[in-house]
Amino acid sequence: MSGPETKPALNVGDIMDMIINFHVSIKLAKLYASNNRQLQERVEILYASIRKLQDTEDLIQLRVIESFMFVNRQRLKFSFAHYPIYQCLLDEFEGWQIGMISFLVGLTKEELREFILLLTQRDLPPEDPYEHLAEDFKAAALPHIRIQKNPTMIPAESRDRNVAPIYFLGIYHLKQVFHFEGETLNLRITKRWIQTICKVLSFDESVLFGLTSVKNFEDYTLNHSTNVCILSLALGRRLGLSRPELIELGISACLHDVGKYDIPQEILNKPGRLDAQERVIIEKHAARGAMKLIQMRAAQQIPIAAILVALEHHITPSLAGYPKFAWKTQTALYSRIVKVIDYFDAITTKRVYRPKTLTPSDALKLMIEQGDKEFDPLILKAFVQMIGIYPIGSLVILDSGELAIVAKANPQAAFVKRPAVKLITDAQGTQMDGPIVDLAEMDEAEAKFKKSILTTLDPEKYGIRIFDYLLAMDSAAGAIGTPEQS
Repeated sequence: MSGPETKPALNVGDIMDMIINFHVSIKLAKLYASNNRQLQERVEILYASIRKLQDTEDLIQLRVIESFMFVNRQRLKFSFAHYPIYQCLLDEFEGWQIGMISFLVGLTKEELREFILLLTQRDLPPEDPYEHLAEDFKAAALPHIRIQKNPTMIPAESRDRNVAPIYFLGIYHLKQVFHFEGETLNLRITKRWIQTICKVLSFDESVLFGLTSVKNFEDYTLNHSTNVCILSLALGRRLGLSRPELIELGISACLHDVGKYDIPQEILNKPGRLDAQERVIIEKHAARGAMKLIQMRAAQQIPIAAILVALEHHITPSLAGYPKFAWKTQTALYSRIVKVIDYFDAITTKRVYRPKTLTPSDALKLMIEQGDKEFDPLILKAFVQMIGIYPIGSLVILDSGELAIVAKANPQAAFVKRPAVKLITDAQGTQMDGPIVDLAEMDEAEAKFKKSILTTLDPEKYGIRIFDYLLAMDSAAGAIGTPEQS
């Protein structure tokens, strides 16, 4: 007796065609009138892509759950090229407060066209936009399309909540982990902290990116490891890693420098050049960290990935760096991710032995120059796109003569050079607690942008403590709970 028939899975390529066509249709509908030929042709292509999926499954559902997108039962993993489409659609779903769109058998081109216009031809009010959208939807009478509100949607004004306690909890927890003595290590709190970081990142990366400008708080290695963990998780999300994979990556990033805690402070903080013997001691921290994690791996609590990252995070694509291997052909994915983040955070942190600390913008320029000699090129590209031309926390001077701190990146690719900035001086250089200004804002009378960035500056030269401003902005936004301690 044969078992129940299993439906074939939807073709991934066909799913991506539908997603891309949906995205393009939305964009065109915002730009052109409803009778525009290009828009009508794109909607027809979208209709064909939905019908092709319906050859496999009658009901096609596009869902957003937290920061992930699903078509029926399949979670979408986007490539580097498709990530802007993914992020744009997530933003659209948030604006609509829609959690799911369903296309039923019997869908017509006319219904689909009316639906696209319904989503785009009206400016929805910021208060409960779904209710207004649902009224329009009901009046339009689209029998083969269903929409459903996202019950977990978090209003935009609630996203920028005070996450500083979460950040400093990470430093405090890592202090306990790094000074742990024994052969077993309970990573339950570590995992919960990482889950909280992932949740905050799904709301708004900019808040946490700003907090990673914390440098040398109490202990460089703790501070550095916390920053590397947060930025690695953000990059992992961009690369499409699943939740379990992000947990493994987060643990690996937290523990990547655990081998440094056996190195004497007089070597770690030596102001002058290291001698040959001291250099050997420093370079052994990678192998020493991996060995320490192996010894802790009782009860299977330390993932193998963390051991590899501790061992490999100073190795280049050509296998230069340290330690040396005679048998490896490449390093693990998490190691390549952590290497990019580790390098960026290190060269943007002031150290007694480093004559110059790079600004985030200068650090990105240096890393791009080094390219695939030092980093995995695809991971570096994704990181640069994530951080942006003007990374959060950058000190900039505007064409108005005012100094400002980059507070939030502009998610639209066309306005990547126009982030939101916090004004900290007036045009005469007088310090002030200024507003946050959107540099994409236009002066309609003169048909030009109101303010623009001229260049980035080194905050040390001006005696400006960037983190003080970022922490004040974060604290003013409210409070968010911390992970459970039990």
